Amino acid sequence: MDGLSEDFSGLPEYKTRSERRLERLDRKWSKRRASPYRGHRARVLLVGGFALALLLLTISLIVLFAPTPYLGTTHGALESSIGGASAGDCRPAGSGWICATSADGKTARYDVKVDWAGCWTGELLGSAAAHPDSQPKISGCVSIMDHLTAG
Repeated sequence: MDGLSEDFSGLPEYKTRSERRLERLDRKWSKRRASPYRGHRARVLLVGGFALALLLLTISLIVLFAPTPYLGTTHGALESSIGGASAGDCRPAGSGWICATSADGKTARYDVKVDWAGCWTGELLGSAAAHPDSQPKISGCVSIMDHLTAG
C-alpha cells in the first residue's frame, strides 16, 4: 500500500439527496407534531367561520321576518299588507294612516296605527251599519313580501 488506509469507518455515511430531504421533512414535522399549538389555526378558522355564518343567518332571518325597523313603513307596503289588490289607498294622517279597502264595489276606510315592528291595527271609520261586509277591526304585520310587492 502507499500509506493510505483502506478503512473508511471514520467517514460519515453517504446519503442520497432523497434520503437527506426525507430527514429534513421528518425533523420539520416532528417539531410540528410536538407543538402544543398543533391544529390551533384550523380550530380558530372553523369556530370563527361557524360563528360568522350563524351571525349572518340571524341577521338575515331578523330582516326577513321583521323588516320594518330596518326598511321603514311605506304606503305601498302597508297597502299590500292590509288588503293586497283590494287596498285602494293609504295616506299618512297624524300619528297613523288612513287606508281604504274595497270589497264588492264598496269602500271601507280604516284608521290604521303602525308600531315600531311593522305590526298594525285598524279601526273602521264610520259606522259598521254603513259597511256591513267590513270588519270593525283589522290587524296584521308588514312582511318582507309586502315590501317586495309594493313596487
